[in-house]
Amino acid sequence: MHPTWLLALSWISLTVGVVSCAIVVADTYLRGHRQPVRVMEIVWLVTVLYVGPAAVRLYWNWGRPEAFSRRRQEGQPRRPRRGIVVTHVSRCGAHCALGFVVAEVALYVVRSDNAQESLWVDYAGDYLAAVTIAVLFRYFGAPGRGVTRIWRALSTVAKVELLTITAFELALFGWLTLTHRVVLPEPPLHPDSPLFWFAGQLGLIAGFIAAWPIASWQLGRARRIEPRRLPYD
Repeated sequence: MHPTWLLALSWISLTVGVVSCAIVVADTYLRGHRQPVRVMEIVWLVTVLYVGPAAVRLYWNWGRPEAFSRRRQEGQPRRPRRGIVVTHVSRCGAHCALGFVVAEVALYVVRSDNAQESLWVDYAGDYLAAVTIAVLFRYFGAPGRGVTRIWRALSTVAKVELLTITAFELALFGWLTLTHRVVLPEPPLHPDSPLFWFAGQLGLIAGFIAAWPIASWQLGRARRIEPRRLPYD
């Protein structure tokens, strides 16, 4: 059995994430600070769910539309570099977080023997789900219709997001491997345990940190990692 204090810590961490998410939900839907790009509402809710209060601060400074309106009034019409990087990493992180949840739950449900070690299958499922969600997000936000719309979504993910998603996922997988093999090898962690999601939460935070320099490098290379024009530019 896992230590009681560790289970308690897991529940506390997950609860903090839920409370942080509730704060952003209230600001977005009750106070009316809706995102100009609607998909970013999902992105920020997912981000604060796994990062917690630190992501609430990031949202308040760089993700809240009101913050950019205030900067525009102060003569700063475009977002600063840090705001662009935060938005990009948060978006890619949301893809990875949603992919992690969807893939892990689906594999746990369909797997006949959950005691069998198959981390590589889990990782393949997580990565494929993350990329698929990234394409879906881009698809619903892309102009045009039919094949053209699908192609725009695929090409945007390949050119703009795939590298950041890959860096994020590698850090996540590294942490999960360390957790499963070294830190908490017995009994095995499964999605029916709060410890599993606590480990995933820490891994997603590690992924967020690892993806940051990649996004900064892309921006430094003049790689466009945001839409050409946003309503608050």
